[in-house]
Amino acid sequence: AEIDDVVGDKAFISEEDRTKLKYTTQVIKETLPFCTLVAMTTRNNMKETYMDGFWIPKGTEIAVSSTLLFFTMYFGK
Repeated sequence: AEIDDVVGDKAFISEEDRTKLKYTTQVIKETLPFCTLVAMTTRNNMKETYMDGFWIPKGTEIAVSSTLLFFTMYFGK
């Protein structure tokens, strides 16, 4: 209903329209952590590290899940 009220029959949403879409903007902000655009990123380990009892050699490429980071941050291990 909000999109119909603000945008109407226009083919594209303008920046001015976007600022008026308060509810839609909040829904997007709340759902992005659950449905991230970038599911995974990688990092190179800078030094030898032990993590949870595992030895990770220097230079190891580590895959990091954006979704898991979110859930760990908000819901614990």
